[in-house]
Amino acid sequence: MGETLKLLSTDIRNLIRIRWLWFYFLSLACGSGLFLYMSGDLEKVVLSLLNVTLLIVPLITAFFGITYFYDSKNFIKFLLTQPVSRREVFFGKFLSVSIFMSLLYFLGVSLPLGNEIIRTEHRSLIMLLILSGVSLTLLFSSLAFLVGILSEDKAKGVSLLLGIWLYLAVLHDGVILAVIYIFREYPLEKVVLALTLINPVDLARLLVILNLDVAALMGVSGAVVKDFLGSFLGTLVVLISITLWIAVPATLALILFERKDL
Repeated sequence: MGETLKLLSTDIRNLIRIRWLWFYFLSLACGSGLFLYMSGDLEKVVLSLLNVTLLIVPLITAFFGITYFYDSKNFIKFLLTQPVSRREVFFGKFLSVSIFMSLLYFLGVSLPLGNEIIRTEHRSLIMLLILSGVSLTLLFSSLAFLVGILSEDKAKGVSLLLGIWLYLAVLHDGVILAVIYIFREYPLEKVVLALTLINPVDLARLLVILNLDVAALMGVSGAVVKDFLGSFLGTLVVLISITLWIAVPATLALILFERKDL
């Protein structure tokens, strides 16, 4: 545990020196402030930030996470020659990236909306938005390390991870619509529910949408989840599913890292 904390603090000090990560933070902060300035409706602000959260945050996290892993590979090999366990090395690297990226998202969104969190009755909605962004950050950090461990080639690893992001963020909803169209004569509610639960980006979207009175923006998956589970139970199921989505790739990455000959 002590070595993990040392590696964690060292890596975070290194991450602080990376300028474009601060550009990511400033982009989130300026975007949040601009949305709030242009619209007096907090629900519209949350929806605008949700779109950014679902598309841009996973992409930035995935790309930076896997690039950082590959760039640190020689240092990781050096650490493994020292009296430090593989588990400590893995957690030191993984936690530094996931915690720092999550902190940048949290501050980038919460600082411009600080007064709204204190004053408005919609503070729970803002917190759900932040929870969605942090969850996606942790998830794609896990996927980045998993893909980095699986693939020795940097180009192949980055391409595979970007392909995963493209499918989860963009193409999966098209698959759901295609299934509904092709099998429209059959009852598909349970199928749509299952397809929704296997996409963490959809789950992050539903975490916010289920608590908004915007039925038109729910889409097919949101309507099915709300009809089957309701708002409260649906939110609980979504939270459990997102937690599993974060835990499973991180656990697989740890197991492979402990067994893989680097």
